[in-house]
This record gives sequence, C-alpha cells and structure tokens, in this order.
Amino acid sequence: MSRNVVMVLDTREVQRNLDRLDRKVMPARIRKGLAAAGLKLMRDTVVGLPATPIKRPGYSVLSMRQAGELRGSGAVFVDTVKAGSSTQYGENATGKYQPQVYGGTPIPFNSHEACVVFNAPYAAKQHEAFPTKTEPTAGMHYMSTKLYANGVEYIAIIAEALRL
Repeated sequence: MSRNVVMVLDTREVQRNLDRLDRKVMPARIRKGLAAAGLKLMRDTVVGLPATPIKRPGYSVLSMRQAGELRGSGAVFVDTVKAGSSTQYGENATGKYQPQVYGGTPIPFNSHEACVVFNAPYAAKQHEAFPTKTEPTAGMHYMSTKLYANGVEYIAIIAEALRL
C-alpha cells in the first residue's frame, strides 16, 4: 500500500523579508556607501595633491573672485539628495556657487548614483587648463587624478556598506 505525503511549506515570511531587503535595506546601504565614497572623493579633491585651486588674497588676476570660491563650491548628491558640501574648505568663500538642488540627469528606476560636483563656473577651466596656480599645492586635473588613483578605495567603501 502506497502512502502519499503532502507537504506544504509556507514561504510568505521569507518572501516578505526578501522584499524588504530588496526595497529598503539594500537601497539604504547603497545610498550610505555612495555618500561616504562621494564625500571622500570630494575631500580628496579639495585637500589631496594636486589640490583644488584657490585664489590667494593680493592676486591681481580675476580680482573680483573671493579666495576659496572653487573649493567651497563642492557638493555631493546621492540619488538627487544633497549629502554634503565642501564649504568648510572655502576659506573666505561666500558660498555663492554652492548648489542646493541636484542638476544632473534623471536617475533610472532601481538605479543609484552619487554625483560630486564643483559648481563654480570656472571649475572645468581650472581643472583642464591654467597650469600655474596661485596656491603652490594646487594643480590641473585635481579631480580626475583622485578618481584614477583612489577608485578602488572608493569602490571598497561602497562594498563595505553593502556587507550584511
């Protein structure tokens, strides 16, 4: 005589927890890691060599600029939300170039993004040109140099935030 055994496995709780992990826990960890990595990149850009240029007092060229406006114009946005700024590095900067809202491209659904921006209108020119700077530690490619040199470190920061 054969016996049929029927087993019912209730996986609703497992499914609820997996959904919570997918929709809340992991996105929050991703945003936390992106913010930490973005803030590290921004700090490295401002203070690491070559540092972000700064106009020193008494420098006659472009004399209408306050010292530190470029350094003080840095901001980090994670998924369009501002996560930090570089205003504390701006010395005499007024903060007039500090962005308050995200101005980048739309972020697709189920995607995450950190955006590090230096918003002074002359930031790109200072990055790409003008090899002679008023600050001896400043130089060209002050941002891309950090990305190439420290990219693995920034990725590790994000990966550590994702660790369960």
